[in-house]
Amino acid sequence: MDLFVINRYREENEYVDVVDQEAIHLENLKKRIAERKTAYEINKPAAVITLKPSPVTLDSNVKDLETDKLPKADQNTKSNVHQIEKENKKAKQLEYKVLGVNDFEKKVKVTRVLPHWLSHPITISTNLKNLSCHIEDQDWLHSTLKSTLLSEGVSNLFPVQETVIPFVLNEHKFNNQFWPQDVCVSAPTGSGKTLSFVLPIIQILMNEIGCHVRALVVLPVQELAAQVAKVFKKYCMKTRLRVALLGGSTPLQQEQQNIVCHTASSGWISQVDIIVCTAGRLVEHLQNTEGFSLKYLKFLVIDEADRIMDHIQNDWLYHLDRHIKLEKELMRGKHSNLTWSSLIEQKSPPQKLLFSATLSQDPEKLEQWGLFEPKLFSPATVSNYEDEDQIRLYATPDELVEQTITCEAEHKPLVLYHFLVDQKWDKVLCFTNAAESAHRLTVLLNTWGSGKLKVAELSAALDKSTRESVLKKFTASEINVLIGTDALARGIDIPDCNFVVSYDPPRNIKTYIHRVGRTGRAGRIGHAVSVLLPNQVNIFKEIIQSGGKAQLPQIEIQQNILNQLSESYQQAMSVTKKQIQSEIGSKVKKSIEIKRRLKSKPLKRKHNA
Repeated sequence: MDLFVINRYREENEYVDVVDQEAIHLENLKKRIAERKTAYEINKPAAVITLKPSPVTLDSNVKDLETDKLPKADQNTKSNVHQIEKENKKAKQLEYKVLGVNDFEKKVKVTRVLPHWLSHPITISTNLKNLSCHIEDQDWLHSTLKSTLLSEGVSNLFPVQETVIPFVLNEHKFNNQFWPQDVCVSAPTGSGKTLSFVLPIIQILMNEIGCHVRALVVLPVQELAAQVAKVFKKYCMKTRLRVALLGGSTPLQQEQQNIVCHTASSGWISQVDIIVCTAGRLVEHLQNTEGFSLKYLKFLVIDEADRIMDHIQNDWLYHLDRHIKLEKELMRGKHSNLTWSSLIEQKSPPQKLLFSATLSQDPEKLEQWGLFEPKLFSPATVSNYEDEDQIRLYATPDELVEQTITCEAEHKPLVLYHFLVDQKWDKVLCFTNAAESAHRLTVLLNTWGSGKLKVAELSAALDKSTRESVLKKFTASEINVLIGTDALARGIDIPDCNFVVSYDPPRNIKTYIHRVGRTGRAGRIGHAVSVLLPNQVNIFKEIIQSGGKAQLPQIEIQQNILNQLSESYQQAMSVTKKQIQSEIGSKVKKSIEIKRRLKSKPLKRKHNA
């Protein structure tokens, strides 16, 4: 408060003393200001934004100045100090911290909390060698199905079949008194998932009277639908159940005649009990087929559920739920009030059975299926779910040997040729990331290994009959190597495939799991090799680790082996380039001819009547 001292008129001597005293006070204030500046620079506070400028704070030493040195008229300045402090407190309440001034503190990692059914699955063994579930000893399996299994050479059930089939059968013991729990199965490829839903559905439906659509199996592509329908028909041969395939390979009108017919006494009736279809074809029948009814549906099976989940075709699940709800509302129209009879006649919703080797364990994605008290069957043990990083585990069969090899881009064809010719690998399935590269590689290997290799291309560009003939030749060992894209990697059962080569690395862990799952199926030994460039090694390691796998062992090939193949490789490449250029030229000529034909045709004018 020295600056606010009021000097009144006094005697001359007294005035000199007051001037000296003021000079001393000013020097003391300057020292304190300098000290406060240095202290502020050392302990600089965090930057803040205030709604109004903060008032000047007073030093504690200034506050404690002896008031007896001040004139009596200014004794009330103490009250001014307290008033300034109150204003400072109010200003601090309106302060806002500036983001980014100080270093951000490390956030606490939030642990995922899964639903109980996802965090505690029913475990399934991945060992398909030591099978102990003999078919003849299982009392819960029907004798008709036992005889069919034995005639097909199946004497033991795989672990997934041994666990899932009794559970589904037990859920339907009490008919409509209790709603059956839905089932999600995430098991390795080739572990017998198809029979896990085929056998219980047939056993439950084989004794029911009347022909109605009671089981609906939805798959993503036509090839898988045809494959599953073939299994259903095989095990329904000794029963009265009838199976229909709706996959788009036959015209829609013909499929309509196969599944429904109109009678004079009963109207529209169903001619099949089990329908295997693709999602898009199902929507077409729901919208266009008169008399097509699913009001008696007991089972809804979604095979390759994660693929259907990622690519929902025509919003088929919405149309299916809407169709079932409308038919149930029509059936309830007789009972407007809530009565005992209406409760007895109320039917349970169809039991949903979801199957996939890479089933998503994201609760948000699984919520769209509308599952009722679901149960998860998975090869991952309960302890694996304690760690958040181990939640999305994907299992492969124990009989599968997985390896990698690293080489330069120009050496990739040499490495593949060494495996196929020098090491005599047979029944090899090779994957590329593009159809064009698959075609070039097919032409190269046929040219290079003429007389030693029989290589065929299997892609979506081929029609169904051609693809089937290629697979038959591969099974009969008339073709040694199949080269294609990831369209082959989903669920298609390619018998006796000994080796899988990822010529181009997979884009994600799901693609990798489905690729290597084409070999090592049903307890047989399989080998999977991934060819990597040096700049792809780290990315591939991350992909493998995201599926809960450790680092894969490396294959080493000596440089002199590759040098010996380089000369013949250059010769084969020159022939391959000429052949591909001639193919491109022929395609261009065909397109030009088609355009000329279209131009030469005169346009037909419409004549008004």
